[in-house]
Parts: sequence; structure tokens; C-alpha cells
Amino acid sequence: MAEKVAGELLMESLAARGVKTVFAIPDGTYNVCFKWALEHGEAKGIKFVSPRHEAAGAHMADGWFRAEGTPSVVMAGAGPGAANLLSGVVTAHVEEIPMVVITTQRRRAVIQPPKGAMQVFDQRACFSPVAKASFQVLDPGRIPELLGKAFSIAQNGVPGPVHLDIPEDVLNSQVAAPEEAEPPGISPLPEGDKELIEKAARILWEAKTPMVHAGTAVVRCGAWDELREIAEYLGAPVTTSPGGRGAIPEDHPLCVPTVCIGARVALSQSDVCLALGCRFGELEFWGKPPLWGPPSSQKLIQIHIAPERIGENRPAHLAIVGHLKPALRALLRELEALGPPRPEQERLSGLRKTVEQWRRDLEATYLKDTVPLIPGRVIHEVRQFFPRDAVMVMDGGNTGLWCVHFHPVLEPRTFLWTSEFGHLGTGLPYAIGAKLARPDKIVYLISGDSAFGFNIQELETAVRLKTPVICIVMVDGAWGMEKASQKRIFGHESFLNCDHGPMRYDEVAKAMGCFGARVREPHEIRPALEEAMASGLPSVIHVDVDPTANVDPPGMDLWVGTHSA
Repeated sequence: MAEKVAGELLMESLAARGVKTVFAIPDGTYNVCFKWALEHGEAKGIKFVSPRHEAAGAHMADGWFRAEGTPSVVMAGAGPGAANLLSGVVTAHVEEIPMVVITTQRRRAVIQPPKGAMQVFDQRACFSPVAKASFQVLDPGRIPELLGKAFSIAQNGVPGPVHLDIPEDVLNSQVAAPEEAEPPGISPLPEGDKELIEKAARILWEAKTPMVHAGTAVVRCGAWDELREIAEYLGAPVTTSPGGRGAIPEDHPLCVPTVCIGARVALSQSDVCLALGCRFGELEFWGKPPLWGPPSSQKLIQIHIAPERIGENRPAHLAIVGHLKPALRALLRELEALGPPRPEQERLSGLRKTVEQWRRDLEATYLKDTVPLIPGRVIHEVRQFFPRDAVMVMDGGNTGLWCVHFHPVLEPRTFLWTSEFGHLGTGLPYAIGAKLARPDKIVYLISGDSAFGFNIQELETAVRLKTPVICIVMVDGAWGMEKASQKRIFGHESFLNCDHGPMRYDEVAKAMGCFGARVREPHEIRPALEEAMASGLPSVIHVDVDPTANVDPPGMDLWVGTHSA
């Protein structure tokens, strides 16, 4: 049987699984993989993308999945490379992003046990708590097997990253090339218990004011059509978790936007809630009154792929363990058997009026042509400028609150944000990963200046990769959300260690080969966006916003009230 280098076998196994991109910085411990890519990558349809920092590479892989829906791959070299990668993998773990994480180790003779070699630490011990599984590959012949296991574990059940650790001597060793095997058969996705689905349909059919609540998993597993069809059949309002935005267009007649007063009314006054792929965490107010109805008067039907997530923070009246797409298809069939589609609930007209009044109040308060600019005024115009299917990435603390109120999400997989981990600095790498995955889409980032500073070096990556993402950076020269926190704790507006030195983000961008523009007045917003689009380059629009207004964005009171579990 012919032999080949194990690193070549690794790359061929990735290519055979349809992997198009591997995010990795070149490193001597796996340059055998780069050699294969140089010689065979184009023919095999796979390439390496190199960030300027390993954590940013993991974030790019994360953003790739969110925009495109297929698992991503990230690699890092031994020691410092793996250590740098860790925060990006932690984020993917908390956010439940399927990802294959490959790290190299120094040769086996010096790592087990350590003998004083450079760049050695117990990588599996560090990655195991933040990965669904972690394997050390000690036999080069097992690379295809363990890679297949990694992809399977990453995608099944609650998704997440899976770690493979490969010593450099294993990766560079000769291995017998296995015969090509047929791809494994795909098991049908579990739809859940048939009797429970029938019972759920009956409960929803007999309810007077049922509603649907969509969690992040609806978008992650592509079940947005099924969600919409169920809601339309029931004529029921739909809310989403903050991370589930895009599961239903926020201009759909049945959608009640996530943080508006109408959502609070719907959540608290529905007699049945069909909860899809959510866990009732902190940003869903733990599923508790007064924002939700009391369990004694509001039945909860919860569908989730993982049984341990059922009733995690709120007891479920009826629980279905299954994959959302087939489970919702089965539920819709049962509803159709019970009768024709229901008319819209009478209360929807009142909910829409409440939402419209909420929007009018926001616009009257914040959409003013003042200087310095109010963040909401900028974000409102940004949303109007870009098409509904453009991909928006959000990064930052208070900037996120402004976005929730002034940037509706109108299509699935067009909103990227670390809703569960809140990891600052993901924005620019997410945008690059999304643009690589979906080059046909416009991709733009709305970020605070503090968050943007974490990975600003990746502007060079964007230029090198020719990914023309547009970055709108809200510059208040401070850790805005921390000012809000200190104001609450200190009881006054004198802040400690919150202010930054002055910085021109547009000029930094120009120095890296990007388009850059500065905006200080309302009439400058749209021309800057037009010039950024016309440039065809990665772009940074530095927007000076009112630091005083940014300390107290809309929704801050609601956020403060969610902290007690």
C-alpha cells in the first residue's frame, strides 16, 4: 500500500469532507499541511486563511458558520499558538458553534512527560473543558477516523467545538494511505415522540392566546421556514431571544421585536408558549414573571435537541426532545389534521399599535440631528442604507443596546453577535469570516470603539484577503457600558479607568490599506457609506458619538433588571 505524510492525509480528509477554508497562521509544526495546500489546495478546493492572531482565526471560523451554516475548521501551532486560540474556542463553546479545532504539539518524546522543551503545556487539559470532546492523535493512521468523529460530535446534539491535538512527529510521519471509503450514511434527524407532538398540537389548537418564542437554535439549524409556517397557521405572535433574531423577519406581521414593550405584553399574557431551541437564560429573563406569565397560568411546550436543556430555568408543561426542523414539520402536520389555519389573534392589532408607539417614542427621543451624534441616529440611517439581506455584525456593550432598538433584523443568518458570551472583539473577525463564507452578500459591522480595538489588526487581514467589509465604529472614547455600571454603583458621574486616549480609527484603517472616513454630523453619514461601498475596499467609518448619551442607552433599565436568577 502506498505511503504518504500524515499531514497530507489530514488535509485530504478535510477536503473529502467538503471543507473549503482552514483558518490558521503558518507554523513549523504543521507546515507540511501548508505544503500540501500550496501543491494541491486549488485543485482540491481548499485553502488556508491566515489571521493576525489565532483567537481572531477562531472567531472567523465562528462567523463562517453563522453566515453559511456548515462547520468550520481552525488550526494553531504548539504552545503559544494554541494558547492564543483558546479564547476564540471558549466563545464558540458557549455560543454552541460546531467547529473542528486542530492544534499541534511538540514531538512525543518531549511532551509526555515534559522534559523542558520550548512551547509545551498540557493543551488537552486546557481545551477539554471548553470543547465537546478532545482527542490526542498518537497514531497517524487514525487521522481520518478521529477527524470524522470530531465532525460528528461537533454537529450532533447541542453543537460545539471538538479538539484534536496532534504531536508534530505524528503529523510528519509516514502512513499507509487508506483506500477511499464511501461516506457514512446520514441518520434521519430525530423529530421527537409522536404522541407528545400530537398532544402539543392539541394544546396549541385549543389555546386562546398561544404564542411562539424562538431561540438561537432556530437560526443555527435552519428551521426558520418551519417556525413561520407554524406561527402563520396558528395566527400567533412570535418573539425571539436576542440571539435568535432573524428567525422571523422583524417586519413580519406576526413578529413582536425582542425588547419592545409589545414583546413583554406577549410574553406575559399568552396562555401557551411554544418555545423552540431556547434555554430561558439571562437575556430571556430566566423565563420568570413578571416578564413571562406564571407557570400556573401559562403552559410551556418546549422543543429542544438536548434533554438536559428541558426545564432548565422554567418547568415545561410538555417537553419534546428532537431536532427542530423535523419536529416542527410533524407538529404542523398534526395542526393541519385538526382544522384549517386560524385567523390572526385579535390581540395582534393591539400589539402592533404598541410596537408602533414604542418606535415613535424612540424616534422622537433619539432620532435628532444633534451634534455630537446620538448612536441611535447613526444606526437608524445605517439600517436604511443597506439592503435587507445584507449581513450585519454587532460588537460592543452599549452599542449593542442601540442596535437592538434601531436596527431590525429582516432575514435569517444576517445578524452575528455573541449573545451568550458577550465576547468583545469578535466583530471584525466575524465580519471577515462571514464575507469569506458569503462573498455574494454585503457584510458590515457596527461596533463600539472599545470592542473594535481588540482585533483592529485584522484590518490588514481583510485587505490581504480582499474582503470588503464595512466597519461603522461608534467612537465615544470610553468603555461606555462600564461607565453606565460605575454610574449605578458610584451614584455619580465621575468614572475610573473608563476613558481612552484620542484615536482616529479611520486613519489607522488608511494606514493598513483600507478606505477610511470620519463622520461628525448627520448629513455626513450617508455619503460616507456610499463612498465606502464605492471604494471596493475594507472600510472604517469613524463616527464621533455623544459620550454622555451613550452612558444611558435605551433598554439599559431592562438589562439591569435581569441579573437575578
